[in-house]
Amino acid sequence: MSDNRALSTFSATSSSPTLENVYARDDVATSTSESIDEKNTQNLSLNLENSEDLPVYNAKEDPENDPDVILARLLKLGESAWTVEEEKTVRRKTDWRVMIWACCMFFSLELDRANISNVLTTNFLENLHITTQTYNLGQTLFLICFLVMEIPSQMIIRYFGPEVWIPVMMSSWGIIAFCQAFIKDRSGFLVTRALLGVCEGGFIPGLVLYLSSFYKSHELAIRFSWIWGASSFTDIVSSLLAAGILQMKNVHGWYDWQWLFLLEGILTTVIGLGTTVMLPSVRKKHISRVYTPREVAILRAKVILDDDSKIRGLERGRHLHIDIKTILLSLFDRYLFPIYLLGFFGYIPSLQGKQYLTIILKSMKFTTLQSNLLTIPASALCIICMLIVSKCSDKFKVRWIFPVVASLWLIPNLIALIALPDNANRWARFVPLTLIVGYPYFHPIMIAWISQNSNDHERRAISAAWYNIFVQCGKIAGSNIYQARDKPFYRVGNSALIGIATANALTALATKIWYTYSNRQRARMLDNMTSEDYEDYKLNTKDLGNKRADFRLYT
Repeated sequence: MSDNRALSTFSATSSSPTLENVYARDDVATSTSESIDEKNTQNLSLNLENSEDLPVYNAKEDPENDPDVILARLLKLGESAWTVEEEKTVRRKTDWRVMIWACCMFFSLELDRANISNVLTTNFLENLHITTQTYNLGQTLFLICFLVMEIPSQMIIRYFGPEVWIPVMMSSWGIIAFCQAFIKDRSGFLVTRALLGVCEGGFIPGLVLYLSSFYKSHELAIRFSWIWGASSFTDIVSSLLAAGILQMKNVHGWYDWQWLFLLEGILTTVIGLGTTVMLPSVRKKHISRVYTPREVAILRAKVILDDDSKIRGLERGRHLHIDIKTILLSLFDRYLFPIYLLGFFGYIPSLQGKQYLTIILKSMKFTTLQSNLLTIPASALCIICMLIVSKCSDKFKVRWIFPVVASLWLIPNLIALIALPDNANRWARFVPLTLIVGYPYFHPIMIAWISQNSNDHERRAISAAWYNIFVQCGKIAGSNIYQARDKPFYRVGNSALIGIATANALTALATKIWYTYSNRQRARMLDNMTSEDYEDYKLNTKDLGNKRADFRLYT
């Protein structure tokens, strides 16, 4: 159980059904598990009985293999009810069954987002008779639709479940992606870009919510890094695929960019359709055939005991909803807003280097092929650094330090770019450029931090969406830092990036201080309570989620 929980890991939800009520329908459950401790179970709301779409399991016939009955026993006994080896086995099976396919899903997303930059190296704009302004408008429409769909998509996911809605999203954007091969003019380009934004918006926070149902809080950062590692890997694969596919110019009378959209779109559609059968659901009684009934119960129990707010993620009914109040409370949550700010400003210093890397390399007299190939070391370095810092974050159970580490990495390299003279050896400039793009990317750590400090299932979905909106808005704001008059080495822009990187480090430090102060205040409040006062607080408090006195903010 997490050290960040105080007194009890279970938040009071007096209006919710208890484990005792949930399993009351199974006579054998009552006789097998004896009397479940009322004090511990009154706050655990596993509303599994209200399932409308799953058959009712007859525990009387085989109680020993009913995951729900086993779960009741495990929650009564706590983590001592299973061995370390059993938990490792469950985690390993989850990695293979859930995480590997999740990386494939993210690969699909990034492939369709990256190939638009690949086609710009062809005669794409000329063939469609569109201008650079029209291209920029299309990208703006994509981003607007992407952002607008972030919150509505989470509301749909909470109703149908991620295992249903995510495959629908993926199949839809795959179909639209290969339909781009058939666009003929400006209107077709703008419509497909907008539709792609609609279909892809909400995928990332939806995937975050889905994965958080399978893992403990301190297991998430490293696994989110696998996801974003797949993103960087996609950048490499996309460049290699484009290099090959774009050789198909005039094959069967098609342009090279048409083949690129068609073949990569078909690939992402296949992954989307495959997701409909490959994505296991934690809300199903048996989840997947790879788990035994006991392993299913261990998977759920370890997550619940680590963070009881994830109980609602196990509910199988479709009565759950997210209202406007929840959306606004998530946005203006004073304990989450500092992380939103880190998402807005945190990635701008490296983002500019990534967006302008090929342009700067070409200005340094590298050929087009060399410029594209020289981006690969930065992508590889980013993957390695991200995996290392995410592993350290989970191992030492600390989040705030890594935006500081990233800033300390970026600032010296930005200074080097400013200090180098115009006639400096191009490889001397290539090194800091590569280090800037390949910096310790801490986005997976921030995603895990948001998930941990939400402490509420509905808000976890919405806060992840808000965080992603802030990140995307930061990209929009950051795109204006490098100006044409500052070419080719953007010294003025790099000076601004140094200021932003410094502000990021200070924001992360201030967040750490703020969380530590709040935790101490809560500890004092609990110390002044009697046992009776605390029981009354658990049952009657109006403090919700991360504002509860018995919840400790993760730092």
